[in-house]
This record gives sequence, structure tokens and C-alpha cells, in this order.
Amino acid sequence: MATLILKETHVALEEEIKSLEKLKRETSEKISEAADHGDLKENAEYHAAREKQSLIVYKIQLMQSHAPFRIIEHGDINIDQAGFGNKVAIQEEGKDKPEDYYILGPIEEELDLYPFIVTYHSPFGREVSGKKVGESFTLDIRGEEVKFTVTSIDKISSE
Repeated sequence: MATLILKETHVALEEEIKSLEKLKRETSEKISEAADHGDLKENAEYHAAREKQSLIVYKIQLMQSHAPFRIIEHGDINIDQAGFGNKVAIQEEGKDKPEDYYILGPIEEELDLYPFIVTYHSPFGREVSGKKVGESFTLDIRGEEVKFTVTSIDKISSE
């Protein structure tokens, strides 16, 4: 099953991966230079560069692990009911005012592009998806049933 991703996020993802690939090449050069300095057991530069390289490779693999992608254009986002690509204002019972949540995917969350991201496949995201303004839902949060009401639905700004 394809991972939903906003077109703007896909562009940002490609740029991030290019940047990480460049950093990976630069780090490989540092590893080679550090290895040329002799005994690798006590070579702090070598070990630091290897650790950095491992983190870069992990991050690239993590971002690519969500492929294949289904790219969603801004014009394809529906505001009749909550779903992927929406900014949804949700009033939690007992709270003074609603909070905005962004219904997106794991890549938007990984790249930290928006505040209060709720992935569409999380329990909260699955529960709010399909709801219309004025509709409520409940979630079990730490053993307590909490009621939420959708107060508005907008498209996420493409800016």
C-alpha cells in the first residue's frame, strides 16, 4: 500500500535525501582521511566519522522505507470531511478552545514540516478521518474515554 504524501513534502523529501547523500559522501571522505592516520582502535576522528555515517544511512533508509508514495496534489484535498491533507480544529471536551491538528503521513512527521501532526494511520487519525464539522468521536486515553468534536476543516496551506 502506498504512503500518502503531499506534493510539497515529496519535493522536500527529495531535497533532504540529496542533502543527506552529499553529507554521506563527505563523511566517507572523512572516514578515509581518518583511517590514513594509523591505528584505528584509538582513532577518535575515525570512530566519530563512522558513527555519523551510520546515523546518516539510518535516516536515509528511514525516509525511503515509506515508499512507494502516492503523491497528493493540493487541489485533490477534500474539506467536506476530515482526512489526509486537512488542518482540523478539534475541541476536546472540558477544554476552553479547540486545537488545530494536521492530518498527514509519516514523512511529514519525520521532516517536521507542520505543528501538531497526526498521522492518518494513528488511532487518533483513523478516528477523526471521515468526520464532518460538528461530529464527535471518543478515544480511550490512558484508560479514560475522552470526547472530541470537529469544529472546522481546512486544507493545509501549501505555502
